[in-house]
Amino acid sequence: MLPSNASEWEAKKPPPKKGGRGIGGLGLMLGLLVVLGAVAFVAVSRLPTTNVPRPGAATAPTQGAARPGTSAPAAAGAPADAATQQTIQQVIQQLDDAQAQAIATNNPNVMAATATQEFYQEQVTTNQDLVDNGVTEVKLLKIEWGDIVVDGNTATATAWETWSTTFEDGTTEQSRDRNVYTLVQQDGSWKVQADVHPDQQQQPAGGGR
Repeated sequence: MLPSNASEWEAKKPPPKKGGRGIGGLGLMLGLLVVLGAVAFVAVSRLPTTNVPRPGAATAPTQGAARPGTSAPAAAGAPADAATQQTIQQVIQQLDDAQAQAIATNNPNVMAATATQEFYQEQVTTNQDLVDNGVTEVKLLKIEWGDIVVDGNTATATAWETWSTTFEDGTTEQSRDRNVYTLVQQDGSWKVQADVHPDQQQQPAGGGR
């Protein structure tokens, strides 16, 4: 019972009978005072002693504050300038076109100009696997560019590529996946050193990539 209702509660109590023993009336009054004091003490003790924050004010993160695990960049280095981006995009485009040409003409040498020696050998093996599995043609339909980051003589480029693959029975399949290319500078030119597909556990037939 709150202190604000104490007087109303007390007014409803019947007055003591006239002629009653004074000790009894005094005892009743003392009992009421004790009860009222206890009620007041409980009510005061339950009041907050500090300002109550608005809901969410104490837990809401400060706008612009970095969240754990989000501040680190995807790749080391800095975003490539416009000219470097264009050059790297051209190298990757040429490599993709060369792979399609290599399968069409059975001449893998056309891929050598834009790839390191190690990656060129990997692409030769990839193309042979495609042909052995009945692929007669691969065609790059579209490239959607992501971030291109440069760190000294190394660069990382992300691209979503859409390829069309034709098989010897005449059927055609189309696929789109994310490619993360690593390029290095050799003799002043950018060349592809590696290409991974982070969204796939096993690369499907068709496309270089």
